[in-house]
Amino acid sequence: MLILLSYCGYRECHAQNVNGKISVKVIDDKGHSLPFASVVLRHTKDSSLVKGELSAADGSASFENITSGHYFVQSSLVGYQTAYTPAFSIDPTHTAVQFPNMTLSSSSKDLKGVTISAQKPFIERKEGATVLNVESSVAAAGSNVLDVLRRAPGVQVDKDDNILLKGNGGVTVMLDGKLTYLSGEQLANLLKSLPAETVSQIEIMTSPSAKYDAAGNSGIINIKTKKGVATGVNGSLNGSGGFGRYGFYNAGLNLNWRTEKFNVFGSYNHSDRHFFNERLATRVVNGDNKEAAQFFSAPQFGKRNHIGNQYKLGFDYFISPKHTVGVLLNGYNNFFRSNVSNTTNIYRLGNRTLDSSLNSVTTNDHNFNSNTINVNYKGQLDTLGTEISVDADYVSLGYHRRLYMNDSMYYPGNPAYKNPHTIRNFTTTKMTIKSIKGDLVLPFNKTTKLETGVKGSFVTTDNVLQYDSLYEGKYIPALSQSNHFIYTENVLAAYGIIKKSFSGGTDAQLGLRVEGTTSKGYSVTYNSVEKRNYVSFFPNLTVDHSFSKDHKLGISFARRISRPEYEDLNPFIFYSDRYTYGRGNPYLKPEFTNIVELTYTFKQQYIVSVSYDRTKDFISEFLEQNDSTKVTWSYDKNYDHKQGWHLTLTVPVTATKWWNINNTLNLNYNYFRLQDVGMDIVNSAIGAHFETTSTFTLPGNWKVELNAYGGTPFQWGVWKGKAYYAIGGGVQKTLLDKRLNMKLNFTDVTNGDQFRGSAVYGNVDFHIHNQWQNRTATLSATYSFGNSKIKGARDRQTATSAEAKRSGG
Repeated sequence: MLILLSYCGYRECHAQNVNGKISVKVIDDKGHSLPFASVVLRHTKDSSLVKGELSAADGSASFENITSGHYFVQSSLVGYQTAYTPAFSIDPTHTAVQFPNMTLSSSSKDLKGVTISAQKPFIERKEGATVLNVESSVAAAGSNVLDVLRRAPGVQVDKDDNILLKGNGGVTVMLDGKLTYLSGEQLANLLKSLPAETVSQIEIMTSPSAKYDAAGNSGIINIKTKKGVATGVNGSLNGSGGFGRYGFYNAGLNLNWRTEKFNVFGSYNHSDRHFFNERLATRVVNGDNKEAAQFFSAPQFGKRNHIGNQYKLGFDYFISPKHTVGVLLNGYNNFFRSNVSNTTNIYRLGNRTLDSSLNSVTTNDHNFNSNTINVNYKGQLDTLGTEISVDADYVSLGYHRRLYMNDSMYYPGNPAYKNPHTIRNFTTTKMTIKSIKGDLVLPFNKTTKLETGVKGSFVTTDNVLQYDSLYEGKYIPALSQSNHFIYTENVLAAYGIIKKSFSGGTDAQLGLRVEGTTSKGYSVTYNSVEKRNYVSFFPNLTVDHSFSKDHKLGISFARRISRPEYEDLNPFIFYSDRYTYGRGNPYLKPEFTNIVELTYTFKQQYIVSVSYDRTKDFISEFLEQNDSTKVTWSYDKNYDHKQGWHLTLTVPVTATKWWNINNTLNLNYNYFRLQDVGMDIVNSAIGAHFETTSTFTLPGNWKVELNAYGGTPFQWGVWKGKAYYAIGGGVQKTLLDKRLNMKLNFTDVTNGDQFRGSAVYGNVDFHIHNQWQNRTATLSATYSFGNSKIKGARDRQTATSAEAKRSGG
C-alpha cells in the first residue's frame, strides 16, 4: 500500500518528464542477426562510455532514460570489424533514435580458414557483478555446480564443501534469484546433485545493492538455470556420463512454449552420482604429559551415492505488453547415502606402539525435499520507466536422516573386538517459509531515480533428533543425547536507493536497508529458550566515474549481516565415532561486516580491485578437547572479530583471433582474533588464489578449453590450510546445424585439489587430509529442438531470496 501511495503522489508531479531511447539491431554483411555483440553508447565529445550491453538473440539492443546530449553507438564482435553509427542528438524534439541495420563486416578472411562463432566469454564483468557463462565452457560439461564454482574467480571450497568468496565465508547462494534455504552439508549436496548442463549463468556479487537482503557477509552467488531463448516451442535434451573411481550420469529435459499472451516453461533433471571421500585425521591427546601422551590416527573411507531430482514449472500471462503475472512451482527430491568405515588407531606418543584401535562402520541415509510456490506480478506503469513488482512465496522443506553406527575396540594381543557399541539416529526437520515483497522504481527525471521496497519473511523450523543405543538386543532411547528444537524467525525489511547520473561520466548510488529481526530458539527437551530482538541498518554507497572510454574508477561501501545457519543453532550432537562429534550452539549471535572496495577498469576488460572488510562477532568453527575422556568436539563460535585485505586482478588476453585467455589472481591477508575465558587466539596469513582458462576456437566447429586453478597456504579461523591446485580441460564439437553439442571433459587430472590443514592451539593438535573424487572424465551431449529464437522465461528474484544457505536438518 505504501508503494502504491508513493507512486500515485509521484505520478501527478512528474508525468511530463521525457526520456530518450536509442534502439539498434546488429546484423552481419549477409543480413543475419548477430547475438552477443558488444553494443556501447558513447559521448561524441570525448568518446566516454555512457552505457553498454550485449545484443539479444535477434541482434537487438536498446538504451533507455538517456539524457539530452550528443552520442554515437559502437558495436563489435570477435571475428567482425567494429562498426559505428553516425553522431546524433537527444533533445526534447528528438527522444527516439533507431538504427535498424547496424552492419558488422566479417573479418574471417584474415583468419586463414578459422571460422569465429559469436559466443559469450566464460567470464565477463556486468553491472558490478562477475558473470560466469557456464554454457560457454567446455570444461563444465558433465560436472556439477559445486565443481564449476571451484573454478569461479575469487571462489574457494573448503574441507567441508563450504563456499568462500575472496577468502571469506558467509556467502549467500541463490537459485534463479531464490534462496535455497540450505546450509552446510545440505547446500553442498544440492549443488553436487545439480548438473552444470542445467545452468546458463552464475552471477557473483561482492557488493550487492540495498535491494538485496543484507544476509551474506561476502556477497551473493546467484545461479541461473537454463530457459528458452517471437512465438513457438523450443527445448533441449541433455545427458552425460562419466567416471572417476566410481561412475555417474545425469539426464534432463527443458521445454518452453510462448505465444503473444502467455509463456509456459518447465524442466526436469535426474542425476545419479557415485563417488568417494577419503580422509585422514590425526591428533594428539595429553601432549604436555610425556607418559600419558597418545597419538590418534583415524583413516576414513566413505563411498557415497547422490540421487537428485529437480523440477520447475512456470506460467506467465501477459496482461498487456507492460504487465505480466506469473506462477512458478519448483522443487527437488534428493536422496543421499554414505557407507563410511573408520579405524582409529591409538598409539603411545613416545614410541608409537599401538595401544588400541577403534573400528567403526556408519551407514547414513538422507532424504531431502523442497517445494516452492511463487506468485508474482511485474508492471511498467508509464513511459518514464516506472516499474512495480510483487512476489509472494510459500516454501515447504523436509529433511530425514537415518544413521546406524557400530564400533568396537581392539587391543594388541587379543584378536577379539571388545566393548561393541551400536547406536542409531533418526533426525526429522520440517521447515515452512512464508515471504512477500514489493519493489518500486520511480524515475524523478532523466538522470535521477528512486528504488524502494518492503519485505517480510516468516520462518519456522521444527527439528526432532532421536538417539537410541543397542543394549542386550534391544534399542534403548538415549535421552541425554536426543533433542527436540523449534526455531522461529521473523524479519521485516524496507529499503530505499537513490541513483543519480552526473555530467562528466559520474554515476552514484546511495542506498539504505533496515531490517528488524525477532527470533526464538526453544529446546523442548531441555525446556530452555533463547530469544533475540534487534533492528539493524545497512547503508550502501557506490560511485563510478569514467575518465574516458578506456579508464573507469569505482568505489563502494556496504554493511552486511550473516545470521547463524539454522542447523548450527540446534544444540544437538552428531557423532563421527565415540571419540569425535559435532554439536550446535544456540547462543550464536549474527555477525556484521563493513566492506569498502576500490575498482579500476582499463579498456572495459582489465580490472584491478582493492578491498577491506571487518567482521564483528565473526562465526567460525572451533575445536575443544577433553584430555581425560580423549574426546574432541567441534562447533561454531563467535570470534571477537575478523579483518581482511584483498587485491584482485582480472587480465583477459587475446593471444590470437582464435585463442583467448582469462586470468584472475586474488591476494588476501586475513586476520582473526578470538578472546574468551582463559584464551586469546590470534591467527593471520597472506594467501593467493588464481584461475586461468584458455579457449581455442578451431575450424570445423571444434573448440578446445584448458584450465587451471590453485592457491597458496591460507588461514581460516583456527584452521591453517596447505596449497592446492587442479588442471583440467575439454573438447567440444557441434553438429546438425549446431543443434547437437558434444563435449568430452577432464577435471583435476593431477589430483591436486585436496584439503590438507591443521588446527593447533591450547591442548588441541588436530590435522586433517581430505580427498574427494575430483579427477573425472565425462562425455556429454545436448540436443536443442524447436524455434531457437524464442524469448525465454523472465528472470525473477522472488520474495524468498534472503533466507538461503541457512536451513539444515
